[in-house]
Amino acid sequence: MGTAEFSTIFEPGSTALKIATKLRELVFSSFSDIDETLSGGAKVKLVLYSRGGKNNVLCGIQLSKDGACMLYVHHVPTIAHERLKFSGSGKHAKRIKFFNEDEVLSEDIVWLFRQVEKNAPF
Repeated sequence: MGTAEFSTIFEPGSTALKIATKLRELVFSSFSDIDETLSGGAKVKLVLYSRGGKNNVLCGIQLSKDGACMLYVHHVPTIAHERLKFSGSGKHAKRIKFFNEDEVLSEDIVWLFRQVEKNAPF
């Protein structure tokens, strides 16, 4: 998936697109040999990042119904971090919801991706 296709998930110029673009850059700089795929079509608007097959998901980025941007991470059963605010009770993934670009602190997200990398079996 290219940048142009990725951008079609979000409203042009929207805050969610700015957040998602920043998260996407961090995904590609943190993980090697990953694939990016659109899952669920236009209704779900979820981009998944996997390695070694589409079922080996490391993380995902999604537009929420309220216009925020959500980051999902897999392979982290518990997380204790003072600035990253997780929501939901996902069995397979933990979710962080971002409402503005300033909430995406690169060092915190990179730390989180390191936890995913450390725990992922692939």
